[in-house]
Amino acid sequence: MSDNQHQPLIQMLLAAEGNVSHMYLDTRGFVTVGIGHMIANADAATRLPFVHEDGTSATVAEIIAEYAKIKEQDPAHLASYYTQFCQLHLKPEDVLAILDRDIDDTERGVSTRFRNYYDYPHGPQDALLDMGFNLGVGGLTKYVKLRLAAERKDWRACADECHRNGISDERNAATRVLFLTAAESA
Repeated sequence: MSDNQHQPLIQMLLAAEGNVSHMYLDTRGFVTVGIGHMIANADAATRLPFVHEDGTSATVAEIIAEYAKIKEQDPAHLASYYTQFCQLHLKPEDVLAILDRDIDDTERGVSTRFRNYYDYPHGPQDALLDMGFNLGVGGLTKYVKLRLAAERKDWRACADECHRNGISDERNAATRVLFLTAAESA
């Protein structure tokens, strides 16, 4: 497991996003790999350490070809469906390293948009990071009432404002619990 300080968040992301070592299309048709890591384009894919089954590094041309092959498939199948189109994958330690970078990137974005973010308890930090990971930091900023409540450290109000449309009830509930636990501890 990752050494990242946000272990509850990592567990939530694993449950919600899964851990897929090969490229696949998410429900919106974005090429994705690992634990919800969206690959914006073929060039971005070439910056990831894809390997063959025997562990040899994939070439840039092989990565671009596989990205293109996945991109042309129908979206929203189970990730395992895309295995038939893949010859490349990421090693488990690389998946975790990418997740750590994604969390760090999300945290940098969230911390610039939520005043005193680093003074928040870990639960609300993880809840905001889950939302930022899922919605993108820009999408999270649309939750104005949530941001204002977080800045007041009103975790109950945050719990009331954290519901996202289009994701599982379980993920919404887990995020809500992170805020409510902080409210009970305050």
